Amino acid sequence: MRNIMFVLIIGLLGIAACDQAPAPSGQAKLRTKENTTVFEDDAVTDANRSVQAFGEVMEAFEKGDKEAVSRHLQEGINALANEGKSMEGEVKVRLERAIKRLERLRMEYQQGKVATADDLMNAISEAENDVPHKLLVGYTEEEVGPQKN
Repeated sequence: MRNIMFVLIIGLLGIAACDQAPAPSGQAKLRTKENTTVFEDDAVTDANRSVQAFGEVMEAFEKGDKEAVSRHLQEGINALANEGKSMEGEVKVRLERAIKRLERLRMEYQQGKVATADDLMNAISEAENDVPHKLLVGYTEEEVGPQKN
């Protein structure tokens, strides 16, 4: 009998304890779906102008806008040259070679000779490997050095 009473008392105490949720604060009462921001993921973007310009090159290429491809390609080349100013040694030589390749591709594209997006992507990737990138993650900025082969 004692065991049954003990189990009943523990059960009643457990039920009573579960029913006691804290009252919401005044601020919590004002929250609605419309006025509450929920951050689910940190967005990662590249702050380098060259990356942005080359992204625009590929978008314009897919749309078939030759003028925009040429313009954005030149913007990307200029940005790459600017981003690589502080480089020295072999990395600088590789970057200069990649920039020349991009300039050649730009001239060929204007003449109608570049056939695929892969040609552009390969040249862009080669050039971007050698410049440091500032990645914006959420609200912080992080410097990522050149890739080593």
